[in-house]
Amino acid sequence: MKLSTVFAASVLISSSLFSQFSYAEGRSIEYGKINQLRDLATNKVKSKYLTPLFKLQISNQDIKIDDIKLWLEQEEKVIAKATFDEEGNINLPILSQADAEKTLLHSNYSKDDVGFILNTSLKPLESKELKYSDVFILLDDINNFTEHMAGGFSMFVPSMDEIKFTFDAPASITVKDSKDKTKIYKTDDEFVIEIPKKKRWMQSDTWLQFSALPTRYEPIN
Repeated sequence: MKLSTVFAASVLISSSLFSQFSYAEGRSIEYGKINQLRDLATNKVKSKYLTPLFKLQISNQDIKIDDIKLWLEQEEKVIAKATFDEEGNINLPILSQADAEKTLLHSNYSKDDVGFILNTSLKPLESKELKYSDVFILLDDINNFTEHMAGGFSMFVPSMDEIKFTFDAPASITVKDSKDKTKIYKTDDEFVIEIPKKKRWMQSDTWLQFSALPTRYEPIN
């Protein structure tokens, strides 16, 4: 069964973070793993189309964003306080990994009331002609996120190796490689085209030519 990468990554990461919140009386979590993800999301994402955000997830509807406090402690000293925008995006510092391993992230609410997830969203494609590697590099980013969260269980997590493009009418995508050879993909009965990630296309001057821009696109396995 094919599964949306955005959905898969969010569910996996959400589950992992919430399970870790069960330690230290439900209000603290070791910052090491989250720091790694923050660093990955901020400094190591290669795709210009992928936007990873750490977001609050409020289960208790009586709680407002202004009521929530998250802070970092080292040796029982507060070293930083999180800030949030109106959409619930969390801003926390990225520490050296050695410092992060000695740091706890505290919340003033239990995991049953307030948690957080790593949410990934895709920006719209901006042109009918795009370099193949510029689009398909996002699969590497998503696979890196899920691998970091899955840890030793990463072998059980499916890798995303295709992108599904959805249109609102019949359309086609032409893949043109560095030798001017072309392969044409056409929409099926549901106006969908699925294109695989291929190493030789990633490593050469290969382009995607759209007859029309898709209404949406998503990684799948």
